Amino acid sequence: MEDATGDRSITDELQHAGSEINELLQSARRRIWLHTRCGLLSALPPLDLAEAMVRVARRTRYSDVRLLIDDDIELKKSQPRLVHTVTRLTTSIAVRCLAPEQDTPTKLLLIIDRGAWLYAIQHKARLTLRVERHDPSGTHTAAERFATDWAVASESLELRKLML
Repeated sequence: MEDATGDRSITDELQHAGSEINELLQSARRRIWLHTRCGLLSALPPLDLAEAMVRVARRTRYSDVRLLIDDDIELKKSQPRLVHTVTRLTTSIAVRCLAPEQDTPTKLLLIIDRGAWLYAIQHKARLTLRVERHDPSGTHTAAERFATDWAVASESLELRKLML
C-alpha cells in the first residue's frame, strides 16, 4: 500500500523484504550467513530460516551456516523455533554475538552460497533493501564484510547446548 507521496509503508517494505529473504533461503545449498539485529528479525514476517538452516546443514558435511546477532537473550525470547534449531545442531550452525555501536541503523546482511546476497537497512520508518541473486563479486565483498564482523564477535554462550 502506498501513501499519497507514492511511498510504501514500513509494513509493506517488511513484507517485501521477508519474501525476498525466503526466496534466497530456498535457493541455499551450502552456505547461509546471516548478520542481523534481533529486533529487525522479529519485525519481519515469519521466515523459513530455521528450515533452510537445517536443510543446508544436513545436505553436506561441508555446509557453512553462521548466525551473527546482537543479543542472544532477545533471540531466545523472540525466535524460539530458530533457537531450538540452533541448539539442536550446535556442531553444524555457528552463532556469535556482536553488539552494534550506539545509534546505528538496524541492518541485515544475508549471504547465500557464492553468488547471492541481500542487504537491508532500517532507519526510522524506512527500510531500504538490495537483493542480488547472481553477483559473485558482490557476494565476495559482502562475505568479506561479514567475516570482518565475525572475527571480532564473541561466541554466544546462551545458545550453546552443553553436553555432560
